[in-house]
Amino acid sequence: MKETLEKDREVLDEEFGYDPVVLRKQGITANDHRDISSFKRKIIDDRYMEHAINRIAMELSHFLSK
Repeated sequence: MKETLEKDREVLDEEFGYDPVVLRKQGITANDHRDISSFKRKIIDDRYMEHAINRIAMELSHFLSK
């Protein structure tokens, strides 16, 4: 299962850009101030929403397992 998520993550990160939460956890801050229009374009895409829901579920399950 983890291998599948990792493969999906690689493809979706290339397609949708990097996750700001993951970048923050790695200590990388984005110097560019993104406008909200890029997020509005992403929200319309069903594949991105599925990706985002899976990422949130993964973060929650990691948090709850601690």
